[in-house]
Amino acid sequence: MANERGSSGAPERVRRPNLGPVQRFRAESYVLITLISLAGSVIATRLFLELAGYPQLGSATLHIAHAIWGGLLLYAAAILPLIFANGWAQTVSAVLNGIGAGLFIDEVGKFITRDLDYFYPPAAPLVYAFFLLSVLLYRFVRRYKPESPRAQLYHALEALQEILDGDMDQAERKRLLLWLGSAERADVPEMARLARALSSYVRDPSTPVYPIKPTWWSRLLVSLETWGKRLGRRAHRWLVVAMLGALVAGAAVGVTRLILTAAMPGPFHEAITSVLLMEGTVRQLSDVTWYLVRVGLEAGVGLLALAAIVYSLVIGEDAGSRLAVIALAFSLTTVTLLNFYLNQFSAVALALGQLGILMAVVLYRRWYILPGLSQASKLPPATV
Repeated sequence: MANERGSSGAPERVRRPNLGPVQRFRAESYVLITLISLAGSVIATRLFLELAGYPQLGSATLHIAHAIWGGLLLYAAAILPLIFANGWAQTVSAVLNGIGAGLFIDEVGKFITRDLDYFYPPAAPLVYAFFLLSVLLYRFVRRYKPESPRAQLYHALEALQEILDGDMDQAERKRLLLWLGSAERADVPEMARLARALSSYVRDPSTPVYPIKPTWWSRLLVSLETWGKRLGRRAHRWLVVAMLGALVAGAAVGVTRLILTAAMPGPFHEAITSVLLMEGTVRQLSDVTWYLVRVGLEAGVGLLALAAIVYSLVIGEDAGSRLAVIALAFSLTTVTLLNFYLNQFSAVALALGQLGILMAVVLYRRWYILPGLSQASKLPPATV
């Protein structure tokens, strides 16, 4: 009861725990590792099966599908961080989670068809859509910032593992003190007192802190940036233009093909159907409509890419690069989805190619355009 009193005669406080969710420290890194492992797992599995002739592990009665191995890896990924408190357990869990999910989702065609059709046409776009949803999750997780003192104290407590592992460097110490400094101003006295005690320990000169040692991932990123900038702004710019020009050319080829087919004698739909079926571009009559939709969407992407080239060369690189990002994002989320339906997993190469173009555009913006815009915003206004 709220009016009960303790042995000292003072009223006891009612315990009301705060169970609000707090995002884990380095959650975006774990989700990114899961994404990379997921994509690599699906691509490697399909490539191996294609090269090996789709072998089956089992006997005349049994068939050990790779979804079973995926389920075992998912179980290992779930139970590992429940047993071990070390930070490496989270990383290993993310890797196993991505590989296991890839092995499992790769067999989605068997799960949704009565005849267990592994090659069911909608299976590939379903796998790709699942990956896109995971990308959206990563974007959401990455934007999170621990603003409340409670969330920052959570992060500080988790980051203290670096001290226990003897692996805290100067940068990690500085970040930890920022979180604890925010928690010290918390409205909850117990939380502020804990933050002050931890901050005092971290500031103590006897607390082991080591020089900054870049991880292999950060060293790889620095190497890639160094190599990329050696290319130079001018060469990088024309490389992006050439890549966007390839998108325009691809769209132009598709539209031109339809125009030439329309010029053939007989009804257009019958002509294009006979051509596509003969080439093996489509598997059945119902796919022709989706092929026409894909060509129309590709034409839209080609127009956006052409506008991006014109803007970059004539009007302004900022607007041009923004149009390029929009064109590629639209293509990766719509056109590529139809490519996976029509071409199954052979569309992986096209998707990776467009992703490479997108990365080239994003890096050009990051290295050359955005710093210039930032400097321009700091300049004093011009006087007449």
